[in-house]
Amino acid sequence: MAENMLDASNVGIAKGREGGYACVAPAGTDPTTFIDMTKTLAELCKAPSAVLKSLGYISEDGVTVTTDTDTDDKTDWSGVTIVSPMTSYSEGVEVTFLEARDTVLKTVYGDANVTSDGKGTTTVRHNKNFTGAHLFIFDAVVSDTKVKRVVIPNGVITERDDQEMNNSDLAGYTPTIKCLPSDFFEGDCMREYIYDTTTVAA
Repeated sequence: MAENMLDASNVGIAKGREGGYACVAPAGTDPTTFIDMTKTLAELCKAPSAVLKSLGYISEDGVTVTTDTDTDDKTDWSGVTIVSPMTSYSEGVEVTFLEARDTVLKTVYGDANVTSDGKGTTTVRHNKNFTGAHLFIFDAVVSDTKVKRVVIPNGVITERDDQEMNNSDLAGYTPTIKCLPSDFFEGDCMREYIYDTTTVAA
Protein backbone atom coordinates (compact mmCIF):
# COMPACT_ATOMS: atom_id res chain seq x y z
CA MET A 1 0.00 0.00 0.00
CA ALA A 2 1.34 3.39 -0.99
CA GLU A 3 2.29 5.78 1.80
CA ASN A 4 0.23 8.95 2.14
CA MET A 5 2.05 12.15 1.27
CA LEU A 6 0.69 13.63 4.52
CA ASP A 7 -0.40 11.65 7.57
CA ALA A 8 -1.64 13.48 10.66
CA SER A 9 -1.42 10.28 12.74
CA ASN A 10 2.35 10.84 12.77
CA VAL A 11 1.99 14.31 14.30
CA GLY A 12 1.40 15.17 17.92
CA ILE A 13 2.63 16.75 21.14
CA ALA A 14 4.72 14.35 23.20
CA LYS A 15 3.53 13.76 26.75
CA GLY A 16 4.06 11.15 29.41
CA ARG A 17 2.39 7.81 28.73
CA GLU A 18 -0.29 6.68 31.14
CA GLY A 19 1.15 3.75 33.05
CA GLY A 20 4.50 5.36 33.88
CA TYR A 21 6.95 7.84 32.41
CA ALA A 22 10.37 6.58 33.43
CA CYS A 23 12.06 3.56 34.96
CA VAL A 24 15.55 2.54 35.98
CA ALA A 25 17.31 -0.82 36.37
CA PRO A 26 20.82 -1.91 37.38
CA ALA A 27 23.66 -1.61 34.88
CA GLY A 28 24.07 -4.73 32.78
CA THR A 29 20.35 -5.51 32.66
CA ASP A 30 19.35 -6.92 29.26
CA PRO A 31 17.21 -4.18 27.68
CA THR A 32 15.67 -6.42 25.03
CA THR A 33 13.20 -7.76 27.59
CA PHE A 34 11.61 -4.30 27.84
CA ILE A 35 10.90 -3.71 24.16
CA ASP A 36 7.34 -5.07 24.24
CA MET A 37 5.45 -1.83 23.65
CA THR A 38 2.07 -3.41 24.33
CA LYS A 39 3.02 -3.33 28.00
CA THR A 40 3.26 -0.10 29.96
CA LEU A 41 6.17 0.53 32.30
CA ALA A 42 3.86 -0.15 35.23
CA GLU A 43 3.12 -3.60 33.80
CA LEU A 44 6.79 -4.31 33.21
CA CYS A 45 7.58 -3.31 36.80
CA LYS A 46 5.00 -5.79 38.11
CA ALA A 47 6.48 -8.78 36.28
CA PRO A 48 7.57 -11.60 38.67
CA SER A 49 11.25 -11.20 37.80
CA ALA A 50 11.11 -7.41 37.40
CA VAL A 51 14.22 -5.37 38.12
CA LEU A 52 12.70 -2.14 36.82
CA LYS A 53 11.78 0.55 39.33
CA SER A 54 9.70 3.64 38.68
CA LEU A 55 11.27 7.10 38.67
CA GLY A 56 7.87 8.66 39.28
CA TYR A 57 6.64 11.99 38.01
CA ILE A 58 8.58 14.07 35.47
CA SER A 59 8.25 17.85 35.15
CA GLU A 60 6.13 19.47 32.44
CA ASP A 61 9.33 20.10 30.43
CA GLY A 62 9.40 16.39 29.68
CA VAL A 63 12.51 14.66 28.34
CA THR A 64 15.13 16.29 26.12
CA VAL A 65 17.43 14.09 24.04
CA THR A 66 20.63 15.92 23.11
CA THR A 67 23.19 15.08 20.44
CA ASP A 68 26.73 16.46 20.38
CA THR A 69 29.04 15.94 17.39
CA ASP A 70 32.42 17.29 16.36
CA THR A 71 33.88 17.27 12.87
CA ASP A 72 37.30 17.96 11.41
CA ASP A 73 36.97 19.97 8.20
CA LYS A 74 39.62 19.21 5.57
CA THR A 75 40.27 21.78 2.91
CA ASP A 76 42.02 21.79 -0.44
CA TRP A 77 44.79 24.14 -1.50
CA SER A 78 42.34 27.01 -2.07
CA GLY A 79 40.71 26.65 1.33
CA VAL A 80 37.51 24.96 0.17
CA THR A 81 36.21 22.28 2.53
CA ILE A 82 36.15 18.99 0.65
CA VAL A 83 35.49 16.48 3.45
CA SER A 84 34.28 16.80 7.01
CA PRO A 85 34.81 13.56 8.92
CA MET A 86 33.08 13.17 12.26
CA THR A 87 35.56 12.98 15.13
CA SER A 88 33.20 12.50 18.06
CA TYR A 89 29.59 11.62 18.75
CA SER A 90 27.65 11.56 21.99
CA GLU A 91 24.06 11.58 23.16
CA GLY A 92 22.47 12.58 26.42
CA VAL A 93 19.15 13.05 28.16
CA GLU A 94 18.03 15.99 30.27
CA VAL A 95 15.07 15.46 32.59
CA THR A 96 13.66 16.67 35.90
CA PHE A 97 12.36 14.05 38.30
CA LEU A 98 9.82 15.47 40.73
CA GLU A 99 9.61 12.80 43.40
CA ALA A 100 11.97 12.43 46.35
CA ARG A 101 11.51 8.65 46.37
CA ASP A 102 14.49 6.41 47.16
CA THR A 103 14.80 5.23 43.57
CA VAL A 104 15.20 8.78 42.29
CA LEU A 105 17.59 9.80 45.05
CA LYS A 106 19.81 6.74 44.57
CA THR A 107 19.85 7.22 40.81
CA VAL A 108 20.75 10.91 41.00
CA TYR A 109 23.09 10.90 44.01
CA GLY A 110 24.53 7.38 43.87
CA ASP A 111 23.16 4.09 45.18
CA ALA A 112 25.55 4.03 48.14
CA ASN A 113 24.87 7.66 49.05
CA VAL A 114 21.25 7.17 50.08
CA THR A 115 20.27 5.38 53.28
CA SER A 116 17.05 5.11 55.28
CA ASP A 117 16.92 4.47 59.01
CA GLY A 118 13.57 2.67 58.88
CA LYS A 119 12.02 5.38 61.07
CA GLY A 120 11.07 7.80 58.32
CA THR A 121 14.38 9.59 57.79
CA THR A 122 16.40 9.30 54.59
CA THR A 123 19.97 10.57 54.47
CA VAL A 124 21.44 11.72 51.15
CA ARG A 125 25.19 12.21 50.94
CA HIS A 126 26.41 14.80 48.42
CA ASN A 127 29.79 13.88 46.98
CA LYS A 128 31.50 12.96 43.73
CA ASN A 129 30.57 9.27 43.91
CA PHE A 130 27.35 9.44 41.91
CA THR A 131 28.37 8.35 38.42
CA GLY A 132 27.37 4.69 38.45
CA ALA A 133 25.74 3.38 35.27
CA HIS A 134 22.07 2.38 35.02
CA LEU A 135 19.56 1.30 32.42
CA PHE A 136 16.93 3.98 31.76
CA ILE A 137 13.58 3.75 29.97
CA PHE A 138 11.26 6.63 29.06
CA ASP A 139 7.72 6.26 27.68
CA ALA A 140 5.78 8.96 25.85
CA VAL A 141 2.59 9.35 23.86
CA VAL A 142 3.54 11.09 20.61
CA SER A 143 0.21 11.16 18.74
CA ASP A 144 -3.36 9.98 19.10
CA THR A 145 -2.35 6.45 18.13
CA LYS A 146 1.40 6.16 18.65
CA VAL A 147 3.62 5.76 21.69
CA LYS A 148 7.40 5.99 21.89
CA ARG A 149 9.79 4.16 24.17
CA VAL A 150 13.41 5.31 24.59
CA VAL A 151 15.74 2.64 25.97
CA ILE A 152 19.20 3.58 27.28
CA PRO A 153 21.14 0.48 28.39
CA ASN A 154 24.23 2.30 29.62
CA GLY A 155 23.32 5.69 31.05
CA VAL A 156 25.62 7.57 33.41
CA ILE A 157 24.64 10.73 35.27
CA THR A 158 27.53 13.12 34.82
CA GLU A 159 25.92 16.40 35.88
CA ARG A 160 23.23 17.66 38.23
CA ASP A 161 21.59 21.04 37.74
CA ASP A 162 21.10 23.46 40.61
CA GLN A 163 18.37 22.39 42.98
CA GLU A 164 15.88 25.22 43.51
CA MET A 165 13.58 25.39 46.52
CA ASN A 166 11.09 28.24 46.31
CA ASN A 167 7.36 28.90 46.73
CA SER A 168 6.45 28.91 43.03
CA ASP A 169 8.11 25.94 41.33
CA LEU A 170 7.88 22.23 42.00
CA ALA A 171 11.07 20.98 43.65
CA GLY A 172 12.88 18.46 41.53
CA TYR A 173 16.11 16.70 40.63
CA THR A 174 17.58 17.52 37.21
CA PRO A 175 20.42 15.28 36.08
CA THR A 176 22.10 15.02 32.71
CA ILE A 177 22.32 11.39 31.64
CA LYS A 178 25.19 10.61 29.29
CA CYS A 179 24.25 7.71 27.02
CA LEU A 180 27.27 5.50 26.43
CA PRO A 181 27.54 2.84 23.70
CA SER A 182 26.06 -0.53 24.61
CA ASP A 183 27.04 -4.01 23.47
CA PHE A 184 23.37 -5.01 23.87
CA PHE A 185 22.52 -2.59 21.04
CA GLU A 186 25.55 -3.21 18.80
CA GLY A 187 27.29 -0.08 19.99
CA ASP A 188 24.26 2.21 19.86
CA CYS A 189 23.87 4.77 22.64
CA MET A 190 20.10 4.33 22.78
CA ARG A 191 17.22 3.04 20.75
CA GLU A 192 13.72 4.37 20.36
CA TYR A 193 10.69 2.31 19.48
CA ILE A 194 7.49 3.77 18.08
CA TYR A 195 4.40 1.61 18.44
CA ASP A 196 1.11 2.08 16.61
CA THR A 197 -1.60 1.15 19.09
CA THR A 198 -4.06 0.58 16.24
CA THR A 199 -2.03 -2.33 14.93
CA VAL A 200 -3.96 -5.58 15.01
CA ALA A 201 -1.92 -8.71 15.65
CA ALA A 202 -2.16 -11.26 12.84
